Amino acid sequence: MEISQLKYFAAVARLGNVSKAAQELYVTQPNLSKSIARLEEELGVPLFEHRKGKILLNDYGRMFLSSVNLSLAELESGVQSIQRMYESSQNILALGSSIDDLLPDVLRDFAQVHPEIGIRQFGCSPSELAERLERRILDLAIAARPVPGDALVFEELGRSEFVILVGRNHRLAGRTYVRVRELAEEKLICDRSRMDAATLTKVCQAHGFTPNIVFEVENSSLIYSLLSSDRGIAFMPMVQMRKIHREYPDSGIHMVLLEDPVEAASLGILYRRDYDWSAAARTFAAFLRQWLDTEAAEVAELKHITSET
Repeated sequence: MEISQLKYFAAVARLGNVSKAAQELYVTQPNLSKSIARLEEELGVPLFEHRKGKILLNDYGRMFLSSVNLSLAELESGVQSIQRMYESSQNILALGSSIDDLLPDVLRDFAQVHPEIGIRQFGCSPSELAERLERRILDLAIAARPVPGDALVFEELGRSEFVILVGRNHRLAGRTYVRVRELAEEKLICDRSRMDAATLTKVCQAHGFTPNIVFEVENSSLIYSLLSSDRGIAFMPMVQMRKIHREYPDSGIHMVLLEDPVEAASLGILYRRDYDWSAAARTFAAFLRQWLDTEAAEVAELKHITSET
Protein backbone atom coordinates (compact mmCIF):
# COMPACT_ATOMS: atom_id res chain seq x y z
CA MET A 1 0.00 0.00 0.00
CA GLU A 2 1.49 3.33 -1.11
CA ILE A 3 1.02 6.80 0.38
CA SER A 4 -0.12 8.09 -3.00
CA GLN A 5 -2.95 5.54 -2.96
CA LEU A 6 -4.14 6.85 0.39
CA LYS A 7 -4.00 10.46 -0.82
CA TYR A 8 -5.92 9.54 -3.97
CA PHE A 9 -8.53 7.67 -1.92
CA ALA A 10 -8.98 10.63 0.47
CA ALA A 11 -9.40 13.07 -2.43
CA VAL A 12 -12.02 10.93 -4.20
CA ALA A 13 -13.86 10.43 -0.91
CA ARG A 14 -13.89 14.19 -0.25
CA LEU A 15 -14.95 15.26 -3.73
CA GLY A 16 -17.22 12.34 -4.62
CA ASN A 17 -16.05 12.57 -8.21
CA VAL A 18 -13.09 10.84 -9.83
CA SER A 19 -12.70 13.44 -12.58
CA LYS A 20 -12.55 16.35 -10.13
CA ALA A 21 -10.14 14.46 -7.90
CA ALA A 22 -7.88 13.72 -10.88
CA GLN A 23 -7.79 17.42 -11.79
CA GLU A 24 -6.96 18.42 -8.22
CA LEU A 25 -4.23 15.79 -7.94
CA TYR A 26 -2.79 16.46 -11.43
CA VAL A 27 -3.13 12.81 -12.49
CA THR A 28 -5.10 11.25 -15.30
CA GLN A 29 -8.54 9.85 -14.53
CA PRO A 30 -7.67 6.31 -15.72
CA ASN A 31 -4.57 6.21 -13.49
CA LEU A 32 -6.58 7.43 -10.53
CA SER A 33 -9.28 4.81 -11.10
CA LYS A 34 -6.63 2.08 -11.37
CA SER A 35 -5.01 3.25 -8.12
CA ILE A 36 -8.34 3.08 -6.27
CA ALA A 37 -9.04 -0.37 -7.75
CA ARG A 38 -5.61 -1.64 -6.61
CA LEU A 39 -6.25 -0.27 -3.12
CA GLU A 40 -9.59 -2.08 -2.91
CA GLU A 41 -7.91 -5.26 -4.18
CA GLU A 42 -5.19 -5.01 -1.52
CA LEU A 43 -7.77 -4.47 1.23
CA GLY A 44 -10.04 -7.14 -0.12
CA VAL A 45 -13.18 -5.03 0.28
CA PRO A 46 -14.98 -2.43 -1.86
CA LEU A 47 -14.76 1.14 -0.59
CA PHE A 48 -17.18 3.00 -2.88
CA GLU A 49 -20.65 2.75 -4.37
CA HIS A 50 -21.58 4.22 -7.75
CA ARG A 51 -24.91 6.07 -7.81
CA LYS A 52 -26.16 8.15 -10.74
CA GLY A 53 -22.74 9.32 -11.85
CA LYS A 54 -21.50 9.89 -8.30
CA ILE A 55 -19.00 7.80 -6.35
CA LEU A 56 -19.88 7.51 -2.67
CA LEU A 57 -18.17 5.87 0.28
CA ASN A 58 -19.80 2.71 1.61
CA ASP A 59 -19.59 1.67 5.25
CA TYR A 60 -16.16 0.10 4.75
CA GLY A 61 -14.93 3.22 3.00
CA ARG A 62 -16.13 5.54 5.75
CA MET A 63 -14.39 3.47 8.40
CA PHE A 64 -11.19 3.33 6.36
CA LEU A 65 -11.28 7.08 5.61
CA SER A 66 -11.16 7.90 9.32
CA SER A 67 -7.90 5.96 9.68
CA VAL A 68 -6.47 7.37 6.45
CA ASN A 69 -7.13 10.97 7.51
CA LEU A 70 -5.46 10.38 10.86
CA SER A 71 -2.47 8.73 9.19
CA LEU A 72 -2.02 11.48 6.59
CA ALA A 73 -2.35 14.20 9.24
CA GLU A 74 0.24 12.46 11.41
CA LEU A 75 2.55 12.06 8.42
CA GLU A 76 2.23 15.74 7.49
CA SER A 77 2.93 16.72 11.10
CA GLY A 78 6.05 14.57 11.04
CA VAL A 79 7.25 16.10 7.78
CA GLN A 80 6.76 19.62 9.14
CA SER A 81 8.54 18.73 12.38
CA ILE A 82 11.67 17.48 10.64
CA GLN A 83 11.61 20.45 8.26
CA ARG A 84 11.46 22.84 11.22
CA MET A 85 14.26 20.92 12.92
CA TYR A 86 16.37 21.12 9.77
CA GLU A 87 15.66 24.82 9.23
CA SER A 88 16.49 25.58 12.86
CA SER A 89 19.78 23.70 12.63
CA GLN A 90 20.61 25.36 9.32
CA ASN A 91 19.55 28.86 10.52
CA ILE A 92 16.82 29.05 7.87
CA LEU A 93 13.75 31.27 8.21
CA ALA A 94 10.50 30.77 6.26
CA LEU A 95 8.94 34.17 5.54
CA GLY A 96 5.75 35.17 3.74
CA SER A 97 4.25 38.45 2.61
CA SER A 98 0.92 39.55 1.16
CA ILE A 99 2.53 42.72 -0.26
CA ASP A 100 4.17 41.76 -3.52
CA ASP A 101 7.25 43.99 -3.61
CA LEU A 102 8.04 44.55 0.07
CA LEU A 103 9.74 41.36 1.18
CA PRO A 104 12.27 41.31 -1.70
CA ASP A 105 13.29 44.88 -0.81
CA VAL A 106 13.71 44.00 2.86
CA LEU A 107 15.56 40.77 2.14
CA ARG A 108 17.95 42.47 -0.26
CA ASP A 109 19.22 44.62 2.61
CA PHE A 110 18.85 41.91 5.26
CA ALA A 111 21.03 39.46 3.32
CA GLN A 112 23.87 41.97 3.22
CA VAL A 113 23.84 42.37 7.00
CA HIS A 114 23.02 38.76 7.94
CA PRO A 115 24.39 36.42 5.24
CA GLU A 116 24.48 33.63 7.84
CA ILE A 117 20.65 33.38 7.86
CA GLY A 118 18.99 31.51 5.01
CA ILE A 119 15.55 32.57 3.79
CA ARG A 120 12.65 30.68 2.24
CA GLN A 121 10.37 33.33 0.71
CA PHE A 122 6.65 32.99 -0.07
CA GLY A 123 4.24 35.50 -1.59
CA CYS A 124 0.55 34.85 -1.02
CA SER A 125 -2.79 36.34 -0.04
CA PRO A 126 -3.60 37.19 3.61
CA SER A 127 -5.82 34.09 3.94
CA GLU A 128 -3.05 31.90 2.52
CA LEU A 129 -0.56 33.48 4.92
CA ALA A 130 -2.83 32.61 7.83
CA GLU A 131 -3.22 29.02 6.64
CA ARG A 132 0.52 28.52 6.14
CA LEU A 133 1.34 30.06 9.50
CA GLU A 134 -1.18 27.82 11.26
CA ARG A 135 0.20 24.77 9.41
CA ARG A 136 3.71 25.87 10.47
CA ILE A 137 4.92 26.17 6.89
CA LEU A 138 5.84 29.79 7.64
CA ASP A 139 7.66 31.20 10.66
CA LEU A 140 6.69 34.84 10.16
CA ALA A 141 4.68 36.86 7.65
CA ILE A 142 4.43 40.51 6.68
CA ALA A 143 0.92 41.82 6.13
CA ALA A 144 -1.00 45.07 5.83
CA ARG A 145 -3.66 44.16 8.37
CA PRO A 146 -4.64 41.52 10.95
CA VAL A 147 -6.31 38.30 9.85
CA PRO A 148 -9.40 36.82 11.53
CA GLY A 149 -8.97 34.28 14.30
CA ASP A 150 -7.26 33.94 17.65
CA ALA A 151 -4.43 31.63 16.62
CA LEU A 152 -2.33 34.43 15.09
CA VAL A 153 -0.88 37.66 16.45
CA PHE A 154 -0.55 40.81 14.34
CA GLU A 155 2.09 43.20 15.63
CA GLU A 156 1.91 46.55 13.89
CA LEU A 157 5.37 47.93 13.10
CA GLY A 158 4.57 51.07 11.15
CA ARG A 159 2.12 53.19 9.19
CA SER A 160 2.29 55.25 6.01
CA GLU A 161 -0.14 57.93 4.90
CA PHE A 162 -2.16 57.30 1.77
CA VAL A 163 -1.58 59.69 -1.12
CA ILE A 164 -2.85 59.86 -4.69
CA LEU A 165 -0.46 58.81 -7.45
CA VAL A 166 -1.09 60.09 -10.98
CA GLY A 167 0.67 60.08 -14.35
CA ARG A 168 2.57 63.06 -15.72
CA ASN A 169 -0.26 64.10 -18.04
CA HIS A 170 -3.06 63.88 -15.51
CA ARG A 171 -4.94 67.04 -14.55
CA LEU A 172 -3.83 66.60 -10.92
CA ALA A 173 -0.13 66.24 -11.73
CA GLY A 174 0.57 69.87 -10.86
CA ARG A 175 -1.41 69.85 -7.61
CA THR A 176 0.05 69.52 -4.12
CA TYR A 177 -3.23 68.65 -2.35
CA VAL A 178 -6.56 67.18 -3.42
CA ARG A 179 -9.86 66.44 -1.66
CA VAL A 180 -11.25 62.92 -1.90
CA ARG A 181 -14.55 64.18 -3.34
CA GLU A 182 -12.64 65.63 -6.31
CA LEU A 183 -11.91 62.05 -7.41
CA ALA A 184 -15.57 61.15 -8.03
CA GLU A 185 -15.17 61.11 -11.83
CA GLU A 186 -11.72 59.50 -11.87
CA LYS A 187 -10.79 55.99 -12.97
CA LEU A 188 -9.24 54.31 -9.96
CA ILE A 189 -6.59 51.61 -9.83
CA CYS A 190 -7.04 49.47 -6.72
CA ASP A 191 -3.97 47.95 -5.05
CA ARG A 192 -5.54 44.95 -3.33
CA SER A 193 -2.49 44.28 -1.17
CA ARG A 194 -2.61 47.72 0.47
CA MET A 195 -6.17 49.09 0.14
CA ASP A 196 -8.60 46.47 -1.14
CA ALA A 197 -11.73 47.30 -3.12
CA ALA A 198 -14.02 47.13 -0.08
CA THR A 199 -11.88 49.61 1.86
CA LEU A 200 -11.48 51.91 -1.15
CA THR A 201 -15.24 51.89 -1.69
CA LYS A 202 -15.83 52.71 1.98
CA VAL A 203 -13.41 55.66 1.84
CA CYS A 204 -15.03 57.11 -1.27
CA GLN A 205 -18.59 56.57 -0.11
CA ALA A 206 -17.76 58.49 3.07
CA HIS A 207 -17.18 61.45 0.74
CA GLY A 208 -20.38 61.03 -1.23
CA PHE A 209 -19.57 58.82 -4.21
CA THR A 210 -18.95 55.23 -5.28
CA PRO A 211 -15.51 54.78 -6.87
CA ASN A 212 -15.08 53.79 -10.51
CA ILE A 213 -12.54 50.98 -10.04
CA VAL A 214 -11.19 50.07 -13.46
CA PHE A 215 -8.26 47.90 -12.35
CA GLU A 216 -7.88 45.74 -9.26
CA VAL A 217 -4.38 44.25 -9.05
CA GLU A 218 -1.69 43.23 -6.57
CA ASN A 219 1.43 43.77 -8.65
CA SER A 220 3.16 47.11 -7.99
CA SER A 221 5.06 47.13 -11.28
CA LEU A 222 1.78 46.79 -13.17
CA ILE A 223 0.26 49.63 -11.13
CA TYR A 224 3.22 51.88 -11.96
CA SER A 225 2.84 51.01 -15.65
CA LEU A 226 -0.87 51.83 -15.58
CA LEU A 227 -0.18 55.14 -13.84
CA SER A 228 2.56 56.08 -16.29
CA SER A 229 0.24 55.46 -19.24
CA ASP A 230 -2.56 57.51 -17.62
CA ARG A 231 -4.92 54.52 -17.34
CA GLY A 232 -6.12 55.73 -13.95
CA ILE A 233 -5.00 57.04 -10.57
CA ALA A 234 -4.32 55.16 -7.34
CA PHE A 235 -4.52 55.46 -3.58
CA MET A 236 -1.10 54.27 -2.43
CA PRO A 237 0.97 54.56 0.75
CA MET A 238 3.38 57.48 0.55
CA VAL A 239 6.29 55.09 1.02
CA GLN A 240 5.66 53.82 -2.53
CA MET A 241 6.65 57.21 -3.93
CA ARG A 242 10.10 56.79 -2.44
CA LYS A 243 10.40 53.43 -4.18
CA ILE A 244 9.29 55.01 -7.46
CA HIS A 245 11.92 57.76 -7.14
CA ARG A 246 14.58 55.13 -6.47
CA GLU A 247 13.67 52.42 -8.97
CA TYR A 248 11.47 54.09 -11.61
CA PRO A 249 12.93 57.60 -11.95
CA ASP A 250 11.60 58.06 -15.50
CA SER A 251 8.04 56.90 -14.78
CA GLY A 252 6.60 60.42 -14.70
CA ILE A 253 4.45 59.48 -11.71
CA HIS A 254 3.47 62.35 -9.40
CA MET A 255 2.33 62.30 -5.79
CA VAL A 256 -0.61 64.42 -4.60
CA LEU A 257 -1.26 64.76 -0.86
CA LEU A 258 -4.75 64.22 0.54
CA GLU A 259 -6.43 67.08 2.39
CA ASP A 260 -8.97 64.72 3.95
CA PRO A 261 -8.06 62.31 6.74
CA VAL A 262 -7.83 58.72 5.47
CA GLU A 263 -6.72 55.94 7.78
CA ALA A 264 -3.05 55.28 7.13
CA ALA A 265 -1.76 52.05 5.61
CA SER A 266 -0.52 49.79 8.37
CA LEU A 267 2.25 47.25 8.15
CA GLY A 268 3.01 44.52 10.60
CA ILE A 269 4.30 41.08 11.28
CA LEU A 270 2.10 38.00 11.72
CA TYR A 271 3.05 34.98 13.76
CA ARG A 272 1.43 32.10 15.62
CA ARG A 273 0.45 32.83 19.18
CA ASP A 274 2.37 29.72 20.29
CA TYR A 275 5.38 30.40 18.06
CA ASP A 276 8.71 29.55 19.67
CA TRP A 277 10.90 32.35 18.37
CA SER A 278 14.25 31.24 17.00
CA ALA A 279 17.32 33.46 17.07
CA ALA A 280 16.96 33.94 13.29
CA ALA A 281 13.33 35.08 13.67
CA ARG A 282 14.22 37.57 16.40
CA THR A 283 17.08 38.90 14.32
CA PHE A 284 14.83 39.40 11.29
CA ALA A 285 12.05 41.07 13.31
CA ALA A 286 14.53 43.52 14.85
CA PHE A 287 15.99 44.27 11.43
CA LEU A 288 12.52 44.83 9.93
CA ARG A 289 11.64 47.34 12.67
CA GLN A 290 14.84 49.26 12.02
CA TRP A 291 14.34 49.08 8.25
CA LEU A 292 10.81 50.48 8.52
CA ASP A 293 11.97 53.26 10.86
CA THR A 294 14.52 54.33 8.23
CA GLU A 295 11.82 54.25 5.54
CA ALA A 296 9.49 56.34 7.72
CA ALA A 297 12.14 59.03 8.27
CA GLU A 298 12.84 59.29 4.54
CA VAL A 299 9.11 59.41 3.74
CA ALA A 300 8.62 62.23 6.27
CA GLU A 301 11.31 64.20 4.45
CA LEU A 302 9.62 63.49 1.12
CA LYS A 303 6.31 64.80 2.46
CA HIS A 304 7.99 67.94 3.75
CA ILE A 305 9.57 68.62 0.35
CA THR A 306 6.28 67.97 -1.48
CA SER A 307 4.19 70.17 0.82
CA GLU A 308 6.64 73.04 0.42
CA THR A 309 6.47 73.03 -3.39
